[in-house]
Parts: sequence; C-alpha cells; structure tokens
Amino acid sequence: MPQEADAEAHLQALQLLLAVSKRVHASLDLTETLDAVAEGVVEAAGFGLAVVNLAEPNGDFTVVSAAGSDQLREEMVGTRGSADNWHELFRRAERWGALYFVDHSSGVPEELYTWIPEIEVPTDPEGWHPLDCLFAPLMTPAGEWVGVLSVDLPVGGKRPGPLQREVLALFAEHAAIAILHARMHSELEQSRSHLAYAATHDPLTGLANRAYLRTRVDELQAAAPAQQVGVLVVDLDGFKRVNDEAGHEAGDEVLRAVAQRMRRHVREGDVLARLGGDEFVAVLVGNDVANVLAETAERLRAVIAEPIVGRSGIRRVTASIGIALGAVTDEFADLIAAADAEMYREKHSETHLRAELSA
Repeated sequence: MPQEADAEAHLQALQLLLAVSKRVHASLDLTETLDAVAEGVVEAAGFGLAVVNLAEPNGDFTVVSAAGSDQLREEMVGTRGSADNWHELFRRAERWGALYFVDHSSGVPEELYTWIPEIEVPTDPEGWHPLDCLFAPLMTPAGEWVGVLSVDLPVGGKRPGPLQREVLALFAEHAAIAILHARMHSELEQSRSHLAYAATHDPLTGLANRAYLRTRVDELQAAAPAQQVGVLVVDLDGFKRVNDEAGHEAGDEVLRAVAQRMRRHVREGDVLARLGGDEFVAVLVGNDVANVLAETAERLRAVIAEPIVGRSGIRRVTASIGIALGAVTDEFADLIAAADAEMYREKHSETHLRAELSA
C-alpha cells in the first residue's frame, strides 16, 4: 500500500507538472514566460516561494520574476548578483542531483542580496531553516545556462524529499526550454522590427523615407477624408557649399541637425520625411491646416537658419519652402508637385535678389 500511495502521489505531481509546463510553453512573450515559471513552481513543485534569476551576458544574474509573496516580488525583482558571488554560492552548495542546496550553516555570500522568510528555526534536523537555500539551474539542451530558479518554504516545512526534488528538476528543464524559445522569439521580433524600421526610415536622419511617407498619407486619407492637408517642401540653400568646402561628414552633420530641429517644430501627428539629398517634406492634416501652414513654414525657416555647431566647425544654411494646401481626397502627387514648384520659384527669386545685391 505505501508503494501504491507513493506511485499515485508521483503520478499526480507529474500530471500537475505537465499541466503547468504547457501553460509556461504557451507564451512566447519572455516576461509572461518568466512569470509563469515562477508561479508554476509554486503551484506544481510544492514550494511557497520562487524567484527566477535570468543570466546576463557578463555572467551576472538579475531577478526578473518572483511568486508566492507580494513583498518578495517588490523587494527582489530587479536586484542583481554578480557572477563571482553566484560562483561562490555554488561552491558552498551541496549537490542534490541537478539541484544545489546551501545549508544555513554554510550561508550565502554577504554581497548577494537575499530575502529571508519569517519562519521559526526548526528543532528537527530535517526541518527547513529560514537561511536554507535551494537552487535549480535553468540549462538549455545545448548546455547554455539561461538562469537560476531559486525556491524556498517547501510544503511541510522540511527539506524536500526525492519526489519533490525530481519534480523541481524536471520543471527547471521545461522552464529553461520555454525561456530559450521566448528569448529567441523576442530576438526575432526585434530583428523584424529593426528591418521594418530600416525599410521605412532614412538611415541618416531617422525621418520617414519616401515609401513610408506614401503609406502614412494613404492612412491619413483613409482615416480623415473630410479634412484639409497641407504640404511643405523644404530645400536647403547653401548645403552644396558645405559639402564642397568641408566634406560629406560635415554635410551629414548639417542634415541631422536640420532634421532634429524640424521635428521640434511640427505638430504631433504631422508627417516629416526626407525625400533625398537636402530635400524634406512635411505633411499636415487637420481642420485648421490653412491657419498653421504658413506659420509652420516660417518657424522652419527660422530654426534652419540658426548656426549649426558640429565637429567640423560652425555651418550655416537656409531653406526655401514651398507650400500647397488641399483636401485629403486630393491626389497627393499633385500637392507635392505644387509645393515643389513654389519652392523652386522662391529659390529662384532669392537667387536673383542676391545676384542684384552683389552687382
């Protein structure tokens, strides 16, 4: 009978472990996975407290999740232990198969932040001491150490027996694989995001590029067909002289500075793009565009004309700006062409005036 009871308890523990592991593996979000690991070990492995320490590239460990106590979570999440302190901790530990147990008499390194549960010191030699520590390494099948699962307060108040240790070790294996998958998914999503950004933004200034400008305008036309749209085409005067006299690095400094200044002087929701070279375009949509279009153009002229201090020295450029106003339903290419034509008329007029003044 005792053997049958042990077998049944073992089977129930493994069934619970499987159910929790499925829940852990169901999420590809790294934060959700780590929280599910901490909560799962409390639920499935029979411990009152659990903490997930995630390995950093330099070998340190950072607490990223905790379960079993709000106070534990508040105090522990975000704390970091150096690789040296962790190595010293493992050196002091007693190996329990795949687990590491640190007896209260050995203690943990003073520099390693710990959280001590408020329980009484047991009189039973097999009782769980408030300073006892148990750790399960989170190892991938390839042998990569992705973290450490720290547990405390075993159910029953005694040092965990073989079954509870086995369940914890098995859960740690499942958790490590889930963390690896979530981390790979996160890296893939970041890579996709970076590629999408690179495909839609100018690499020098970070502004929208021509392709993204067209997409955003289409979105604005679909979202607000009854509103006005204003287009500002901005071309820098004196930029070629900067490139010729100081080189392309100085020219790049000027373009980045101009883009940053223009960002600060368009409204949130307006679209600002670099079409190429020293030509930019701003698209304004709303019910009051007619009132703000000329004012925005004047602000842009003023901030662009301010001296630009860079590593290559002080540079100055000005701007010719063409304006076009229409309805969102108008053909955007026609608005761009109209603003572009006005910009060239302004540039030609200023060039002609400067020629007369120098004569």
